[in-house]
Amino acid sequence: HYLSKFRTLNLIEARTTVPKVYIALVGYLLVSLSVFLNIFAGFTTGVLGLVYPLYRFLEAGQKGDTEGLKSFGFFFAILSLLTTVEEVFLSTILYYFPFYFVMKLVFVFWLMLPGYQGAHLLYGLVSKQFTTFTTEDPKKQ
Repeated sequence: HYLSKFRTLNLIEARTTVPKVYIALVGYLLVSLSVFLNIFAGFTTGVLGLVYPLYRFLEAGQKGDTEGLKSFGFFFAILSLLTTVEEVFLSTILYYFPFYFVMKLVFVFWLMLPGYQGAHLLYGLVSKQFTTFTTEDPKKQ
């Protein structure tokens, strides 16, 4: 059973005697309704984009996993940039992109989920460009 590998769902199921399938379905339904109907969509995407990555970031710090720290540190930098742009231009963004929060949620999941490792991929691209830019000899120009 796929959901059995999630400790939190197992714990909630043990304490409430509600099957974890129902718990997962209710969570999925609430998130979907919130994001698609734009009811607390900003809050929902903010919480989902913060809770799991923060947990993984702290876990990587305790284990001394420098790659994990780099990836999630870069994730938080991207999320901060996205949130800043969102705060300034939210009404314009929502006018032109009505499903902005759906797109943001998909992007945030792509960045943070271990199966995709989007933050790690972007970190590799940006750090390579940054090191090329900063180590270039100014006399050659």
